[in-house]
Amino acid sequence: MMQCLGMGYQVPPMVMMYNVHQLTNTSGVPAGDKMSGLSSLPIFLSLLSSLPPPDSGRLHIQPNKTMEYPDQEWNMTEKMWNCSSLPGLIKLMKNSSDGPVCFFRALVAPLSWTALTMTNGSNLDLEDYGRLVWAAWPFLQNMAPLQMGLPASIQRPHLQVMMKMMRNVFGSLTEGQQDQIKEWVREQIGLNYFNCSLADGSHKPDQGKPKTHVSSSPPRCSKELQWLKVEGLKTMGPFLTRLSLDDIKTIPKDQICNFLTTPDFSSSFRGVARINSRLGRKFLEMVKDCSKEGLIPNVDRLGSLACFYGDAPTLNSSLSRKLLSQLSNCSNSDVKELKKRLVNMLMTSPSPGDSLLSELGPGVTALPSSFLAQFSISALQDTLASLGPKAKWSVSQAKALASKLLQGKESVTNLELVSLGPAVRGVASRLLRKVKALGLLGSEGLQSMSQSMTKLQKTALLEGFRKDTNASELVRKVPAALLSSLSLSTLDQANFTSFDQLDGKTWTRAQAAFLVKKIIGKTIKPAAMWKLGWAMQGVACDMINQTTDSDAMDMAIALTDNPQLLTRAQVCCAARRLFGSLEKVRAGYFRNLTEDELNLVPTILLLHLQAPVIKGLPASVCSAFLVKMGQANLSSVPLRSPSRQALTSRALSCLLNGRNMSELSSDEVLSLGSLLCEVSPSQLTLLSQSTLNSSLPALASCSHIPPLHRTALLQLLNHTYGAPSNWSADTTVALAPLLLLDDSTVRSLRYRSWLKATLSDLLDSMPAQQGPPGPSEYSSALDLSTLRWKLFSLCTSPEAVSPTATPARRRRAASPLAVLVPLAAQIEDLGPANVYWSPDQLSAMSNDTFITTADTLGAVTTYSSNQLSVLRQKVIEAWGPVANLNESQVVHLACICQGFNLTELSSLPISSLDTLEALAPCSWTQTQREMVWKCYLGRCGMTVGQLTAVEIVGLNQFVCGFSTNETTQINADVFREAVGSLGNLECPLMRTEKLKERAVALFGAPSSWSQAQVNTLGNIIAGLTSAELNSLSSSVLPFLSRTGITLIPPDRLAALPSSQLEALGPDNAAMVTDAQRAMLGVEQKAALDNALGLPAPRAISTTPNPPVNLPQQSGASTLGTLGLGVYLQPCLVLLLLLVL
Repeated sequence: MMQCLGMGYQVPPMVMMYNVHQLTNTSGVPAGDKMSGLSSLPIFLSLLSSLPPPDSGRLHIQPNKTMEYPDQEWNMTEKMWNCSSLPGLIKLMKNSSDGPVCFFRALVAPLSWTALTMTNGSNLDLEDYGRLVWAAWPFLQNMAPLQMGLPASIQRPHLQVMMKMMRNVFGSLTEGQQDQIKEWVREQIGLNYFNCSLADGSHKPDQGKPKTHVSSSPPRCSKELQWLKVEGLKTMGPFLTRLSLDDIKTIPKDQICNFLTTPDFSSSFRGVARINSRLGRKFLEMVKDCSKEGLIPNVDRLGSLACFYGDAPTLNSSLSRKLLSQLSNCSNSDVKELKKRLVNMLMTSPSPGDSLLSELGPGVTALPSSFLAQFSISALQDTLASLGPKAKWSVSQAKALASKLLQGKESVTNLELVSLGPAVRGVASRLLRKVKALGLLGSEGLQSMSQSMTKLQKTALLEGFRKDTNASELVRKVPAALLSSLSLSTLDQANFTSFDQLDGKTWTRAQAAFLVKKIIGKTIKPAAMWKLGWAMQGVACDMINQTTDSDAMDMAIALTDNPQLLTRAQVCCAARRLFGSLEKVRAGYFRNLTEDELNLVPTILLLHLQAPVIKGLPASVCSAFLVKMGQANLSSVPLRSPSRQALTSRALSCLLNGRNMSELSSDEVLSLGSLLCEVSPSQLTLLSQSTLNSSLPALASCSHIPPLHRTALLQLLNHTYGAPSNWSADTTVALAPLLLLDDSTVRSLRYRSWLKATLSDLLDSMPAQQGPPGPSEYSSALDLSTLRWKLFSLCTSPEAVSPTATPARRRRAASPLAVLVPLAAQIEDLGPANVYWSPDQLSAMSNDTFITTADTLGAVTTYSSNQLSVLRQKVIEAWGPVANLNESQVVHLACICQGFNLTELSSLPISSLDTLEALAPCSWTQTQREMVWKCYLGRCGMTVGQLTAVEIVGLNQFVCGFSTNETTQINADVFREAVGSLGNLECPLMRTEKLKERAVALFGAPSSWSQAQVNTLGNIIAGLTSAELNSLSSSVLPFLSRTGITLIPPDRLAALPSSQLEALGPDNAAMVTDAQRAMLGVEQKAALDNALGLPAPRAISTTPNPPVNLPQQSGASTLGTLGLGVYLQPCLVLLLLLVL
């Protein structure tokens, strides 16, 4: 509905009678029902009842005075009530004009989707089914449920109608939702075209879906079935990109070639983002085999498959243009090289001037920043408009574009700002501080461009907005990308009074804690939890612990509805509370529970049962247990927890059911999901050879392999496939992640023409690290430095540099006496891996190459002192003395400036916050920080007391360069506004203690600090004395920042009693460093282990052991009632059937 308002449509009177938010947020309804749309039905029927009779007066509201709907558009009450079915109602709606249709469609979309998921179409003709699909479209486009709840079967004509809609909403779905639909349509193709089931063992049915009686299950399809024929390929559409590589390999050549000739081929791959590299390259290889001329005849029809064109022969200018136009959604790193090659081709072709921009299309982002200034302003404006919000500009490109388009203006209009799109990244923060909120706040343009802005830019823009906007309006209208930059003091000024104001916004953890406490207080009901959304992060353990026994189950279900938002502390608290309540219902609850009882327990909480309880689960629940384990995410379970092995052993026991390991099928083994990663190699060797062959590649998807298993697993791989250096391309692609388990294996891989692309794809597939490194107790992230070094060696090897050179010439190039000279193309391709150039190699680089690649080289943050010394000399050779550098050159050099001596640093022309922001990611010493701060202070002409929050954010780590006296001079209001940024700094302890003193002066004694405050203060917490640390309320300790824990001096942490250490919770207990732990006593260490949920023997303990099913300590509640929606679901289903 908000989109309808955003499109300028007038709200219909019948809709205005109800609060729009009520229509999509019904209190007390579990998310499963809420998302399915059943909760909208009573409201929708009430809405019809409330409409005035046809002859009553009409309400005319014209907020923008540009639109007015005729009376007959709203005179539909009697017609709607006379409809005998939902499709009939939709037919009437479609006859209204655009405005009314938009609102009505938003109302019935969830209901229509529920109707579609409850029928296979046999009771609806194709026209009525199409109406339901049309009405449901907005629901899937904007708020598709996490569990899609698709029907078990659907007739072939209805499948085509459904998939037409699914293809159109593909881009708005999450990868998890895309995979659910992929599995579903795969199964429907098997049932409709081959009368057999294609479902594999790893696919799990949607939970919470009404069970239907099936007279007989269809037979399983043969594994040799070539099910992807032309019709199947058309039906799958973009969901083809979610299939497995094994599925793609089964497509017959004649079928893929016939599919290539249809219009559906182009639409299946057009604009698809995040295509798996292995899959994309395989598709491209198959397409290439369809013609003797390779890919050239179809180069304009490849869509996102063009991202993997890489090693193709040089194209002419016409084909280069066609290929470039399809590269806007590429995420693979090697596409940069392809873009540059194509751009170079067009730049040398006879098409000079502004026309080149239109020819380049998305490839314009590959142009050097210095080249962009040559085009006219109008041509650049047209280019930015055509590229839209998805264009990816480098910092130097964005600055060049902003400089050219703004022409040195001292103020910028809203239109000029929005028109820059992602290039807004290049606008100076001083200009953004002058921007007014009127006409920009709440607009789609702001939402789009704010996603490309830096933290400094966001802070500067918000400073401008505050000049003519109150806090309540600012919080209500600010887009998600800016919301996290709002301080707690701003939130405190806003008028928050209800849960409904929290939903739909992406709050930070500190913001969530602040708002939950402000609106809710100390206790919360499960019904309220459904409305929290991202504010769920702010629910503290003491709130969970205060849940009554009768509400415990409802609380657990509500809390875990969005598990990705939960901390491990919340998960452990919820598990402890729920298990305690269940133990009161029946002693030894989990020893004799039923399948239905097990299904009620959220999977993420079930993982925190203690090992003895897991082993004691009755055999009667094995089926449900295996389904849950196949879906389980083990990231909340410590790597050392005995529960991991207990879960694996129990799942295997259920799976075997008295059989030998050799009797397990591939589907059965794969059904273990992430537990397969915990199975020991010695057990894997007991599998049959065919099952082992399919299981080993599945291990490549594991996010964690137990360290004790790694050596044996690598031996098993060598035994099964031979030495990794001799693996074929397909085998290397399939098993590549497992190579990372051993650095020596990666280093020993010999050069192959395809190896660089394979390892580059592997690096691209590794999850990007968000924020500081996680604790090793939970972190499964592998060290990728060896992989990056290998890519560097492949990129700079004689074979890669001169693929056509003779062997003798390559031997000479590889001679120890020969120094490899870095080339511009290599440097641009390597990115962070440029850190592996030796000082001699960097010294051999030409001045022209250095100037061309200064941006890329300057972005590397981990140079050695010897490398920095060589690069400093290269700066002087290329640009002259350091004292003569201009500020633009300093920005380009960035981290290379770390190699300058203190005298040279003091001479740098740093007068802009944007320059400091460019220097902030580098690894500066404390002495260098102090010098850079003095350098800026001498040029900005301000005192510390005059600094605003914008300056504090821009200074970043250079705030650590303040003297102890200067630290105390930060303005009180500025400190409150910028405390979140100050809390991210890692300053010397003496500076941190001064910041802490400022915090105590403003916020009071640490004993009074709230969860939100300690989370915002972040690393400043490390400046607390031992007594102040001990005075913190135990309820706030789980909210301490992870890095803040590591910075607490070991002797101060050791002063905490065991009760406080245990109250840290699992996330923070896992962050305690070895140096800190070494100073703890035996009981203190046991308290940390208990916080993690690990068994820790306590010799002095005289109290009885807690019930074995509790993850950490006993709870205090009984079994809660089932969610209200569980009891109401049959009634709602019946009501829906009456409407249909």
